[in-house]
Amino acid sequence: MGAHISLSPGGRTATLTVDTDLDNRSRPAVESAVAGLPVSVRRLTLDLTGVAFADSSLLYVVHVADRSVARNGGLLKVSGLGPQPRRLLVHAAELWPEGGWQTYLAPPLT
Repeated sequence: MGAHISLSPGGRTATLTVDTDLDNRSRPAVESAVAGLPVSVRRLTLDLTGVAFADSSLLYVVHVADRSVARNGGLLKVSGLGPQPRRLLVHAAELWPEGGWQTYLAPPLT
């Protein structure tokens, strides 16, 4: 349990799947997975389907993951938001709109 990465052939897209609650205990493993992303990754999906509860560690992880892929011209997409993690991002977007949190609440493009 924790976090694992799936890379596409060629390594340009990746999915980082988190399958545990995201809090201060699990955050280091997720951070480590983000830090281990190859520089070739241009599109990262943070799959939170397995996350029932998240504290402010979610905001930190989203920020770090976004910075990591944006540094190389990439984009981050957040998927699988359950009710409680979604509420956390909604509150972050309401309290700090300039933080860009609304971006991660948008429905995925098809």
